[in-house]
Amino acid sequence: MNDMWLITAEIYEEIINLALSHGKKAGDSMQEEFEEIRKKHSEIQHLGSTEKDIDMITGEMRDRGQKILNLNEEERKRKNNEEKN
Repeated sequence: MNDMWLITAEIYEEIINLALSHGKKAGDSMQEEFEEIRKKHSEIQHLGSTEKDIDMITGEMRDRGQKILNLNEEERKRKNNEEKN
């Protein structure tokens, strides 16, 4: 089961910076850092749980005409471009 959370870009940046300070690299899980930051920010909202993964959820949202950014997809595009060059 996957939990879905609503966070701001600023909170996401805080999670990333904490992960980097812990020596994490791109592609490493930031779950520990998310849990730590979640305790500090009461505005983080739990939206629910699902069996679907993030790629499936964002794909379905796009199918319904919503504009959404999936950072996993952006990373895959970046890696594909690097491999081609």
